[in-house]
Amino acid sequence: MPAENPYVGPRAFRRDEHLPNRQHVARELADLVIAERIVLLHAPSGAGKTSLIQAAVARMLRSDGFLPTTPARVDKPAPARGNRYVHSIGVDLLGAETPGLDDLTVGEIVERLEPPLLEGTARVLVIDQLEEILTLDPTDRDATEEFFRQLGAALSDGTLFALLAVREDYMGGLDRYLRFLPGRLRARFRLDFLDHDEALAAVRRPAAEQRVSFVDGAAEKLVDRLARARVDRPDGSDHWLRSPYVEPFQLQVVCRTLWRITAAQCENFDEIGMGDVERVDIDRALSRYYGNALAELERELGVDQRAVREWFEDELITARRFRAQTTDPPVPGELGVRVLDALEDAYLIRADTRAGTTWYELAHDRLITAVIDANQAWRHATLEPWQVAAYDWHRNHRQSAFLLTGDALRLAPRPAATGLADVEREFLLRSFDEAGLASARGATSRLALLAAAEAVVIVVLTVLLVVLT
Repeated sequence: MPAENPYVGPRAFRRDEHLPNRQHVARELADLVIAERIVLLHAPSGAGKTSLIQAAVARMLRSDGFLPTTPARVDKPAPARGNRYVHSIGVDLLGAETPGLDDLTVGEIVERLEPPLLEGTARVLVIDQLEEILTLDPTDRDATEEFFRQLGAALSDGTLFALLAVREDYMGGLDRYLRFLPGRLRARFRLDFLDHDEALAAVRRPAAEQRVSFVDGAAEKLVDRLARARVDRPDGSDHWLRSPYVEPFQLQVVCRTLWRITAAQCENFDEIGMGDVERVDIDRALSRYYGNALAELERELGVDQRAVREWFEDELITARRFRAQTTDPPVPGELGVRVLDALEDAYLIRADTRAGTTWYELAHDRLITAVIDANQAWRHATLEPWQVAAYDWHRNHRQSAFLLTGDALRLAPRPAATGLADVEREFLLRSFDEAGLASARGATSRLALLAAAEAVVIVVLTVLLVVLT
């Protein structure tokens, strides 16, 4: 009987897990590190850099006699003294309780690593998500320069190897610091999204490890459904066209859902058929993931989930259901920055920095329908009917046809009530105003009818009077 779900979902593959594809890519990258000593790995957001390093490249380097470090990051808060980025590396590699950590240089941190090097072995310093050194505090250029000076000094004796991973849209920001590094990061390796064969392997192999197979054409059907991109036409129309790539994040979310659906149909299954694949609603799988991510965000950071959901629809999706961009966070202040970081880590949004300004957008077109459907379901399950009506009115260009009337209006709160959102208050004001106008129009019509009736009576009486006289 199949055991636990073999698909990891939206998180990265870990060191003790087996990457189901890209073994040839991992081998090329490991060989490049061995040959060039210092390598910059760059890729678009969500392409799987961390998974490749943790579950494949590091294992290959160890089998070749190297000692790669666990992937370190530069994302820790600034310490009381010392360089925050050097401190971050030290926290990840040595531990936060290491005595005198704030005073150590990058080279001294590497020297203290365990296990000690044996003759004929070499250490590989792995730094993941290096773009954070450019985004955490763009004004702290001195600290950034000092970090690269120390990193260059640690690499200058020729014994330490390094693998640095960065999102490719931040590569330009590294240019001013290349002069501090030996070779100026001339050795570079680009990781792209999954091609067709890599996507098929990512679908089939985890299931095969559980002795479950896909019937002929089923895995191909799933990959074909995932490899779709929305393309705008000059005439304003849009089409979903086949893309040469699949995003690992989407594939893992959908495959994990596929396994769960199949197991619900038959607990003891050994085959996934075409019908199982067709039952998977890709947008619904993403909707569920989006909803779970926002619920987790609310638990972890205490942010109002409704505010985040409205931010997604108002700021990131146009009325015609295209992706939009914004520079504003869902909530103000430091909490808003933390929310943006969490949403980016969850691959729901991606950031794009241009001319010193960071813009945010949905990570994929597939998320448009997923977000709208998830938000609509959440509103119906959570909000009052009049609040749902207020949203529908707002999203439909505030047409009068969507305003409250009759019993629905009588059950709604007054516009002066406390705790109302701006849109809700305006919606209620318009609804009550329209109801008042309707009442006035009704009264006017009744008066006109009475006047007409009186005129008819007067005419009839006049005729009768003439006849009788």
